Amino acid sequence: MSRTYLDRDTPIAALATPPGRSALGVIRTSGNHAIDLVAACFSRPSALREAQGYQAVHGWLLDPAAGERIDEVVALVFRAPHSFTGEDSVEIMFHGSPAIAEKIMQVLEAHGFARALHGEFTFRAFAAGKADLVQAEAINELTHASCEAARKDALLRLSGALSERLQGIRSSMLACLADIDARLDYPDDESPDEELRVAALLDAMIQDLDTLLSGADSARLRQEGLLVVIAGRPNAGKSSLFNLLVREERAIVSPEPGTTRDWLESWITIGEYAVRLVDTAGIRHANDHIEAEGVRRAESLVARADLMLYLVDGTSGLADEDLEFLSRYPDAFRLWNKTDMQGCMPPPEGWLSVSTKNLHGFPAFEASLLQKLSEKAGDTARNQHESQVRVASERQAAELRRCRQALMAARTDFSAGLPLDMVAVHLRDAATAIGELTGEITSDEILETVFGTFCLGK
Repeated sequence: MSRTYLDRDTPIAALATPPGRSALGVIRTSGNHAIDLVAACFSRPSALREAQGYQAVHGWLLDPAAGERIDEVVALVFRAPHSFTGEDSVEIMFHGSPAIAEKIMQVLEAHGFARALHGEFTFRAFAAGKADLVQAEAINELTHASCEAARKDALLRLSGALSERLQGIRSSMLACLADIDARLDYPDDESPDEELRVAALLDAMIQDLDTLLSGADSARLRQEGLLVVIAGRPNAGKSSLFNLLVREERAIVSPEPGTTRDWLESWITIGEYAVRLVDTAGIRHANDHIEAEGVRRAESLVARADLMLYLVDGTSGLADEDLEFLSRYPDAFRLWNKTDMQGCMPPPEGWLSVSTKNLHGFPAFEASLLQKLSEKAGDTARNQHESQVRVASERQAAELRRCRQALMAARTDFSAGLPLDMVAVHLRDAATAIGELTGEITSDEILETVFGTFCLGK
């Protein structure tokens, strides 16, 4: 029978560092009698058993059955409840060989440890009350943070900032329910002030949820990265711009139109943001089947882009294809290229002059690009110098939307003068949604969905 996250009586072990060769590797263990179990295959068992919490013990990891040493290690001891999981725990640092890691895991299994499930260490921290579900998810988000903006957001959630906001909203719900219960128990004591207070509480909670939900899209972009697509007619300089932003010669640059038949992409960092930069085939009416397919793919990417950079060859000017394309994408960042060449026409209003050959206008372009990325990622002039709490995932956003829907139903029923017990039902539904978001109310399915995305050993 397969183990589940709820099987907390079994001690667990897992490789906590990436698999493969490295200077050092770390294997984590946690659970009942974890220190004694590791001591049974350690060259200095008494030193390990007697070690204080947060103490390191040097020695050899042994295979008692074979009577041989496996590796020279340092064992870090953590004692319950002052450990990450709230259980006794030992972290074993060894020379980072895959063969050593697997041999240690086999010996630990022989001495009573089970191989940990994905995210099982963090689950045990959650189960022990060391973190709520939002903070547990933030740990996973930190391990996947691809840029500085994602790291800052995840660290803010790990600190409990989002949890505090959610608890504040839930406390308001409970206060509102208490008011309604009092009115149900003592209907003769009602006053206009009490009715206004309930309405104000409902409106304030809805406004708080709207504020959190308004940052959901920007939070997704900060976590997943922004898709930036370079588009334009053939020979507009798209591949040259791609190479400049990537800082290496990735795309083939040729004066022959149609050199790029398919899209080319690279992950880069611009400012604090992770960017998936894509160079596409030239936008034009193509008769060649392969080139036409490249144009179709380019338009598909443009339709999904968070930001589109549209280049025009300033020596040939705007063509009907450019105007028709830009009429469908009026928010495109418009770049007037080849300003270094004689015969380049003045840029129309709203276009930025650049040269992908001699870098004319490139610093101004990069500054403007960073500003546009900042706006897309939710860093406006108002909040760029302060920490903004954002929801992290679609799961969290979905629970907030469910909560808001319940609150709107409560507000509507209350304004319509419907029975207060009906209003209370909607409020309880809203409180349940917040409880499921933070993990106060949870199910096996939610736990498996959340922790199943974690790394092994986390």
